[in-house]
Amino acid sequence: MNGLEWTRAALWPWLFLLPVVWALLWLAFDRGRRAAARYGAPPTSPVSSPFARSLRVTVLCGLGFLCWLDPRQGEEQVQVERRGLDLIFCVDTSRSMLARDLEPTRLSRALRDIRAVLPELEGGDRTGLVVFAGEARLWIPLTHDLASFAGLLDEVDTDVVKTGGTDLAAALKKALETADPDNAKTTVVVLLTDGEDLAGEGLDAARELHDNGLVVYTVGYGSALGSKITVVTDGKEEFLRDRDGNEVVSHMDRDSLSRLAEVTGGAFLRAETTALPLVELHQKRLVPMQKRAYDAGEETGKQARYQWVLLPLVVLLLLEIAFAGGKHR
Repeated sequence: MNGLEWTRAALWPWLFLLPVVWALLWLAFDRGRRAAARYGAPPTSPVSSPFARSLRVTVLCGLGFLCWLDPRQGEEQVQVERRGLDLIFCVDTSRSMLARDLEPTRLSRALRDIRAVLPELEGGDRTGLVVFAGEARLWIPLTHDLASFAGLLDEVDTDVVKTGGTDLAAALKKALETADPDNAKTTVVVLLTDGEDLAGEGLDAARELHDNGLVVYTVGYGSALGSKITVVTDGKEEFLRDRDGNEVVSHMDRDSLSRLAEVTGGAFLRAETTALPLVELHQKRLVPMQKRAYDAGEETGKQARYQWVLLPLVVLLLLEIAFAGGKHR
């Protein structure tokens, strides 16, 4: 039929087992008939042959299975309700994120981790992105369109914020501005950084988010031992140097990131020791969280047509009961 679909179409091959079901039923019914014949007692009511009985029961099993495959045809408007969380990612784009103690760089690894968690999100989840260095910018407003979000994520590099430095407080305050104040309990801020809070105001900003009901999870990128920062100058790679000409070594500040997360009731994750930190965060912390309902609306879906199979199934079952006699009924 044109436009006919099956919800569980992948289970179609199981129908090839119906001949096996028929054979097993025939053996069972034929064994009973032979046992009665050996006993010598004539049947008190008419009994169908094992072939006919097994065929009817097999047809009933097949129709029941087709009904369970859930045939659908034609469109209908159905009411839907989306439930989910708001996830605001704050990504550090300062030059310290160019360090290569995580392959290929800290920044590339952070963006990869965000991409990895997007398929895990539910239909009602919204995502937004704040990029920051010495100041913070809202790069992607909260959206349900995860495909567009992933596309804009590809444009993030160390040039999207011109002001140098690492201002964690600016990132957190921008996340607070982005969040919906009426739904703070279902909003999560995820801070992805090497943790060098050069402005030194991140902890105070975290307390402000906590007072507004927001939870912050921090993901630290880099090693405690530190790493030099590779930059490209005139087409040639070299290590970043300070004003005195010394090579800059960037360390991941685990202690400050842990304190920042704990103040808000969140937790700190270390990217160096976890393959997919955001996926782990989503599974262990975000999935159990209370979800809020988004605007309910109508969507076009396929109309259920299981009745087409259920009706002949019920008719055949009633006929089987009606014409069966004695204990078979």
